[in-house]
Amino acid sequence: MPETARIRNVAVVGHRGTGKTSLVEALLFQSGAVNRLGTVEAGTTISDADEDEHKRQLSIALSLTHGTWQERKLNLIDIPGDPSFQGELRTAARVVEGMLATVSGVMGVEVGTSRAWRLGEELGLARVVFVNMLDRERADFFRTLEQLRSQLSPQCVAVHIPIGTEHELSGIVDVLHMCAYSSPEGAKEEEPGPIPDDMADIAAEYREKLLDAVVETDEGLMERYLEGQELDAHEVASALKAAVTKGEVFPVACGVATKNLGTHAVLDLLVEGVPSPAKRGSPIDVDGASTAVFVFKTVADPFAGRINLFRVLKGRVGAETTLVNLRGKGKERLGSLLELQGKEHKPALDYVEGDIGGVAKLKEAQTGDLLVDKEVA
Repeated sequence: MPETARIRNVAVVGHRGTGKTSLVEALLFQSGAVNRLGTVEAGTTISDADEDEHKRQLSIALSLTHGTWQERKLNLIDIPGDPSFQGELRTAARVVEGMLATVSGVMGVEVGTSRAWRLGEELGLARVVFVNMLDRERADFFRTLEQLRSQLSPQCVAVHIPIGTEHELSGIVDVLHMCAYSSPEGAKEEEPGPIPDDMADIAAEYREKLLDAVVETDEGLMERYLEGQELDAHEVASALKAAVTKGEVFPVACGVATKNLGTHAVLDLLVEGVPSPAKRGSPIDVDGASTAVFVFKTVADPFAGRINLFRVLKGRVGAETTLVNLRGKGKERLGSLLELQGKEHKPALDYVEGDIGGVAKLKEAQTGDLLVDKEVA
């Protein structure tokens, strides 16, 4: 299991039909957690496990997945966007440090995204935006960016811009690192290359806008910037990371999830900008406990039976850990720990503070229960 400082917990949120499940699938594929890119239409995505989800082609329950990027464990919780399942959003938001909001490049900012954004603001979560579906007719990244700035926050700032529009979209420019990614068309994204000559001027324009937003959050950089000194990419990236962590800047990425375009740079943003549980601490007060677990979801599995999804709020839990349920005072032995990847699961040895996992065969634990050391229960 990774140490707490190397964990990133992210809820993937947004309005129904903006491509959350497809984006989670692409992030898992790009990070190497899965070896093929599934699709919602074919019912082959990792996070849509239910037969009803396959039939409706929409998520009806949150799904826990994970990957590894830059030696960090990235827990991704895919949240249903349909308003009928909004309880899943608030449930997941309690156990993460960051949100990845998907927005349709055609429809722009919709009510489901606005609702999730307000919750993220209320909870002080770091937020990253992904403008999706830019290969579709009437998709417009720059129009959507202005909506994000006017409807969500003026601190939404582009870190990527598209190369081409609609069906002629061929890649993205990363204005933070001043490089370009070509559309992989469903394969893994390769390392970036040079920015096309005809994109040089607009890339420079949006890099300047990014610099303006970032230096506003760092007094030392601001002084040097105003004096006309050149800021290198490492300095800017470091300042952006700090600003995202503190909720002072909200990076706007873009691409096409179903083609795996834009995921390499989004993974970088998530592991660098979303704070670790070590930095944020426990989202729920557990003073006095040396070990504590919060059950945030209970699901039924045809093979394992009832599975409780949990976050370790304090300490480390293993197969021999026994805790007390504060609700009913009953003892629960965490003897069947599981590592979940959507509908798939396998045995896990232990979970460290801040990590998210599953456990089967608990006697009474339900969604919302807090399990702690028996000596403080």
